[in-house]
Amino acid sequence: MKLTFPHMGNMYISVKVLLDTIGIDYVISPECNKKTLAYGSPHSPESICLPFKTILGDMLYGIQNGADTVLFGGGCGQCRLGYYGDLQRVIINDLGYDVNFVFLELGEMSFKDMIDKLKPLTKGKSMFTIVKSIILAIKTVFFTEALYDFSNYTRCREKQNGKTDIIMGIFHKKLRDTRGYSSIKRLIKKTKAELKKVELKKDFIPLKVALVGEIYTLLEPFANLEAVKKLGNLGVEVHNHISVKFWVVEHFLKKLSPIRLKNKPRLAAREFIKVDDVGGHGIETIADTIGAKGKFDGVIQIYPLTCMPEIIAQATFSEIQKRYDLPIMTLIVDEMTGEAGYQTRLEAFVDMLERRKQLQEMDLVNAKSGMSELS
Repeated sequence: MKLTFPHMGNMYISVKVLLDTIGIDYVISPECNKKTLAYGSPHSPESICLPFKTILGDMLYGIQNGADTVLFGGGCGQCRLGYYGDLQRVIINDLGYDVNFVFLELGEMSFKDMIDKLKPLTKGKSMFTIVKSIILAIKTVFFTEALYDFSNYTRCREKQNGKTDIIMGIFHKKLRDTRGYSSIKRLIKKTKAELKKVELKKDFIPLKVALVGEIYTLLEPFANLEAVKKLGNLGVEVHNHISVKFWVVEHFLKKLSPIRLKNKPRLAAREFIKVDDVGGHGIETIADTIGAKGKFDGVIQIYPLTCMPEIIAQATFSEIQKRYDLPIMTLIVDEMTGEAGYQTRLEAFVDMLERRKQLQEMDLVNAKSGMSELS
């Protein structure tokens, strides 16, 4: 058996650990690019979103390079991503490929459910090995997220522009040939040590921007046209709450706890929308945007064309902007999105935030001067 799975940002690192620990052979498609899209687009419904096409492209690449089994994690709530696996299976079968599919619906799965779902892949493996592989994969999620967060910290502050990108590029190249939890953990630690050597600007206070939106488009650099890198190289510190770690914690780890805590994002979003679920992470988009007030200089929403949960979330932004005086920009992406125009919009938004921050600082200075004169 040889397995393949689609990319979604850095999630493939944890999946590698899972499969290496169990002892399953696999094919990893290249990092998503135009060729990935070219694999998937011709076989996709015309009006379907960008994530469907790139995910299908990853699957087809893996199958054409020897994989006989596809591992896929579905969406949550009313999001169409929850149905994509079934549709992609039909498309792949119609193309003449006879492969097996294993779907992990993490939004609805317990630990036992995951073990049961993995059984077709783990014949002959002990329960200890299976449980160990899941635990190590989850630990890798946290190590990986810490590395990415630190790279976002250094990228916007580095003296030599592009140094962080070079280090992270080397990390990804080495990672493809690195097997096993211990080796991958060492590589992550070594990469973080290299990032710590990057010379940073002294006394530089970057703008802070929160990214919100559809999870795949936020996490997959090709889908968002490298928004995190572009913003970082413009001197912006980027924070993305909807991360792989968030996905694992919210849709898997919290379900293991006997204590059910109040869903704070949904409670916060109730101020602007009266339903508990619009599909995908639409509610989290609204809540994270509200939560950005006072913590971030601005918010950027990114989602693929036709994504209904994010369209609903976007409809609340005009009221949120008025009430909280918070700059918000929405970027909608598909395969026809031009990178030059995309870059221009990011630069214009950053310029606006810088000017806004300067005016706020001037107002603060003037207010202090006025108070001094009165005293």
